[in-house]
Amino acid sequence: MDYLLEQVNNQIYVVAIWDAEWNTYTNAYFIQEDTGLTVVDSCKEGHSVFLQHALNKIGNTANDVKLMLVTHGHEDHVGGVSLFTEAKKVIHADETFTAASSISSELLDRGTIGNYEYTRVGYHSPGSVIFFHRPTRTLFTGDFLCFFGDPLSDGGLVSKGDDLRPAWIEFLQGGGVSKGDLPQFLTGLRIMKEYDPCVMCTGHGGVLVGDLDVFLDELIAIGEKR
Repeated sequence: MDYLLEQVNNQIYVVAIWDAEWNTYTNAYFIQEDTGLTVVDSCKEGHSVFLQHALNKIGNTANDVKLMLVTHGHEDHVGGVSLFTEAKKVIHADETFTAASSISSELLDRGTIGNYEYTRVGYHSPGSVIFFHRPTRTLFTGDFLCFFGDPLSDGGLVSKGDDLRPAWIEFLQGGGVSKGDLPQFLTGLRIMKEYDPCVMCTGHGGVLVGDLDVFLDELIAIGEKR
C-alpha cells in the first residue's frame, strides 16, 4: 500500500501517502472548484508519482491544478511543487526554507484567497498557515495540529476519529507543547474554533469530521489549565 485516496466531501479528496522513512502518512488535498483544482500541500518530491496517480483516478492531471496553497515550507509539504506547472503557488512570507523558494511569499497574517480564508498560526514553523474553505466549512491545519506517526483511526482515513482525539489530549496534558509555545498554540486553537469547521484536514494521518467544536474546546481547556 503506497497511498490512500478518499473523498472527504462533495468537493474535496485527500491523498495520504505512506512515508516509510518517516513512518507516517503525509497528506495532500485536491479541491474541485469552478476555476479548476486547488491543491493544499504537495508532500515530498519523491511522492509526486502518487499525486499524479491519484489525480488520474479522479479524472484529472497536474495541469488541471490552478492554485496551490501551502500550509508551511517543510519538505514534506512543498516537495511536489514542481509538478503543478499551471498553478499559482502561495505561502506565508515568514517561511524561508529552501524548498519553498519557488513559491510566492504573498500571504499575510490574515486574509482571503479565492474561496479560502487563512490565518497565520505559527507554532510549528514561523509562517504556518491554516486555510478555511468556506463553501464546505473545511479547515486545513497543516502540521499545526496533525497525527504525525499515528496509526489511522479504526473508522478509516476520514472519520470522527474517536480513537485519535484522546491521543492529542494526552499529548497536550503531558507537556507535548512546551510552556513557551503554549500561548501561541492556544491562540491558534481559538482561531480554528472561530472558523467553526465541520471538517479538519490535517497534514498527516486522520481527517476528522463531526463535533470539532467539542474537540477544540477540550484542547483549549487543557492548555489554559497548564
